[in-house]
Amino acid sequence: MNTMNALVYYGPHDLRLEDRPIPSPKKGEVLIKVKAVSICGSDLGAYRLESISDRWQPPIILGHEFSGEIVELGEGVEDFSVGQAVTANPILPCGECFYCKRGEINLCPNRSSIGTSIGGVTTDGAMREYMTLPAYTLYPLMEGVSFIEGALMEPLAVSYSASMVGDFGENESVAIIGAGPIGLMILKFLEMENKKRVFVSDVIETRLDLAKANGADEVLNGKEDVVAMIKDLTDNVGVDRVIIAAGVPDIFLKCLDMIRNGGRIALVALIHHSCEFPLMTVVARGISILGSYMFSDEIKDVMEIVARKKIVIDDLITSVRPLSEGVEVFNMLCDKDCKEIKVILTND
Repeated sequence: MNTMNALVYYGPHDLRLEDRPIPSPKKGEVLIKVKAVSICGSDLGAYRLESISDRWQPPIILGHEFSGEIVELGEGVEDFSVGQAVTANPILPCGECFYCKRGEINLCPNRSSIGTSIGGVTTDGAMREYMTLPAYTLYPLMEGVSFIEGALMEPLAVSYSASMVGDFGENESVAIIGAGPIGLMILKFLEMENKKRVFVSDVIETRLDLAKANGADEVLNGKEDVVAMIKDLTDNVGVDRVIIAAGVPDIFLKCLDMIRNGGRIALVALIHHSCEFPLMTVVARGISILGSYMFSDEIKDVMEIVARKKIVIDDLITSVRPLSEGVEVFNMLCDKDCKEIKVILTND
């Protein structure tokens, strides 16, 4: 067998299941049989766009949240073995810049990333049966972590990193804006020690129900006046920290109103629009605005957390479908009434 199935992106609302040649690992690479690949909100965002973005130059294979099994080693690979179960950090850093030397590969200005055209380099992702990757990107799956769970290590690492940005420590109050996969994962990490007061806002009731089941102290329907509800819940003071996990156009200005003086706003959602806001408000009220992009080495931390059952992620996986149904799944996820959280595509 020299060919494989691949889900190829040709532009907005144009995905095609195609036969592609199975790649061969180069020096320092491994060939992986993809077992499970999770559909990220960014993959879905590319599919929903009105026009082609520089971030995804077609034709390209999407997908950066995955797990699989090594089936072949390239020249010089010694730390891994055939048959080993792995996942990976999708960032491909230059390894030489100021940030890479500090271990901050997520900030590398020369980075590329699998399943995207970031950095001007189109790199095919994991929505296919086989893929090659540099061995330095890989993490072995720990005992007790399934391939399905392994496909969520990347978004879990993103969420774990975001959960710590601007942390005030025990007893802080936190508002999470957006109860999609990232928001719910952030909630799980904040609730892991059960020492914070957490409010979660979303416009989809089923997601709010899941947030409540995962320990949120209050769930707030985003169709209502969330700022007023937050103020009411905090004696008109505001929360210590707001984590923005949904790219809602006007949400940043609302967060300025729901944060307390000296509070911190952390942005993790990939927000592609700009907005004007009063800088004097930020200065006079001592508000900090922080960004959280990807992660560096936190996959090791979240994998241990999952392996030790300190958090459970099964409730986030709402469907598991074969890769061959990928086009149908993407269309389903675009339906305005879709209630899915995380959908995993698998290869037999």
